[in-house]
Amino acid sequence: MGGSIHPVVASDVEEGGALVQGAEVVRALLTAIATLEELVQVGPESHSALSTLECIAHELGRMDAAERRRFNEVLEQIAGEEPARAAWVRGIPDALGLDGC
Repeated sequence: MGGSIHPVVASDVEEGGALVQGAEVVRALLTAIATLEELVQVGPESHSALSTLECIAHELGRMDAAERRRFNEVLEQIAGEEPARAAWVRGIPDALGLDGC
Protein backbone atom coordinates (compact mmCIF):
# COMPACT_ATOMS: atom_id res chain seq x y z
CA MET A 1 0.00 0.00 0.00
CA GLY A 2 1.41 3.37 -0.93
CA GLY A 3 1.13 6.67 0.83
CA SER A 4 1.21 7.40 4.50
CA ILE A 5 -1.35 6.84 7.17
CA HIS A 6 -1.97 9.57 9.71
CA PRO A 7 -3.31 7.88 12.85
CA VAL A 8 -6.17 9.40 14.78
CA VAL A 9 -5.56 8.83 18.46
CA ALA A 10 -7.99 11.30 20.01
CA SER A 11 -9.63 8.65 22.21
CA ASP A 12 -6.45 6.76 23.06
CA VAL A 13 -5.02 7.03 26.55
CA GLU A 14 -1.40 7.14 27.59
CA GLU A 15 -0.81 4.63 30.41
CA GLY A 16 2.65 3.97 31.75
CA GLY A 17 4.30 4.95 28.50
CA ALA A 18 2.21 2.59 26.35
CA LEU A 19 -0.51 3.72 24.01
CA VAL A 20 -3.73 1.92 24.86
CA GLN A 21 -6.25 1.28 22.10
CA GLY A 22 -9.74 2.69 22.39
CA ALA A 23 -12.97 0.99 21.41
CA GLU A 24 -12.95 2.75 18.02
CA VAL A 25 -9.61 1.21 17.07
CA VAL A 26 -10.72 -2.26 18.17
CA ARG A 27 -14.01 -1.89 16.26
CA ALA A 28 -12.03 -0.99 13.13
CA LEU A 29 -9.79 -4.02 13.69
CA LEU A 30 -12.84 -6.28 14.11
CA THR A 31 -14.28 -4.97 10.83
CA ALA A 32 -11.02 -5.78 9.04
CA ILE A 33 -10.81 -9.23 10.61
CA ALA A 34 -14.42 -10.05 9.67
CA THR A 35 -13.81 -8.98 6.07
CA LEU A 36 -10.57 -10.96 5.85
CA GLU A 37 -12.22 -14.07 7.33
CA GLU A 38 -14.91 -13.86 4.65
CA LEU A 39 -12.31 -13.45 1.91
CA VAL A 40 -10.40 -16.48 3.20
CA GLN A 41 -13.55 -18.56 2.78
CA VAL A 42 -14.89 -17.28 -0.54
CA GLY A 43 -12.56 -14.81 -2.15
CA PRO A 44 -10.09 -15.26 -4.97
CA GLU A 45 -7.53 -13.53 -2.75
CA SER A 46 -7.83 -16.07 0.06
CA HIS A 47 -4.06 -16.53 0.37
CA SER A 48 -3.50 -12.79 0.78
CA ALA A 49 -6.37 -12.53 3.25
CA LEU A 50 -4.98 -15.40 5.33
CA SER A 51 -1.51 -13.90 5.25
CA THR A 52 -2.92 -10.59 6.46
CA LEU A 53 -4.79 -12.30 9.31
CA GLU A 54 -1.53 -13.98 10.31
CA CYS A 55 0.22 -10.58 10.33
CA ILE A 56 -2.54 -9.12 12.50
CA ALA A 57 -2.20 -12.06 14.91
CA HIS A 58 1.58 -11.60 15.02
CA GLU A 59 1.31 -7.89 15.82
CA LEU A 60 -1.36 -8.46 18.48
CA GLY A 61 0.79 -11.22 19.94
CA ARG A 62 3.41 -8.61 20.72
CA MET A 63 1.14 -6.92 23.30
CA ASP A 64 2.35 -6.98 26.87
CA ALA A 65 0.11 -8.20 29.71
CA ALA A 66 -1.42 -4.78 30.38
CA GLU A 67 -2.16 -4.23 26.69
CA ARG A 68 -3.72 -7.68 26.41
CA ARG A 69 -5.86 -7.00 29.47
CA ARG A 70 -7.06 -3.70 27.97
CA PHE A 71 -7.68 -5.35 24.59
CA ASN A 72 -9.82 -8.02 26.27
CA GLU A 73 -11.71 -5.37 28.25
CA VAL A 74 -12.54 -3.53 25.04
CA LEU A 75 -13.55 -6.76 23.30
CA GLU A 76 -15.85 -7.55 26.22
CA GLN A 77 -17.33 -4.02 26.06
CA ILE A 78 -18.01 -4.41 22.34
CA ALA A 79 -19.46 -7.91 22.84
CA GLY A 80 -21.85 -6.46 25.41
CA GLU A 81 -22.93 -3.75 22.98
CA GLU A 82 -23.35 -6.15 20.04
CA PRO A 83 -25.15 -9.30 21.27
CA ALA A 84 -25.54 -10.69 17.73
CA ARG A 85 -21.75 -10.82 17.33
CA ALA A 86 -20.81 -11.30 20.99
CA ALA A 87 -19.58 -14.90 20.68
CA TRP A 88 -17.50 -14.07 17.60
CA VAL A 89 -16.01 -10.96 19.25
CA ARG A 90 -15.13 -12.89 22.42
CA GLY A 91 -13.56 -15.64 20.30
CA ILE A 92 -11.15 -13.36 18.43
CA PRO A 93 -8.16 -13.85 20.78
CA ASP A 94 -8.47 -17.63 20.53
CA ALA A 95 -9.11 -17.55 16.76
CA LEU A 96 -5.93 -15.54 16.29
CA GLY A 97 -3.91 -17.82 18.54
CA LEU A 98 -3.44 -15.27 21.28
CA ASP A 99 -3.19 -17.85 24.05
CA GLY A 100 -3.57 -16.46 27.54
CA CYS A 101 -4.99 -13.24 26.17
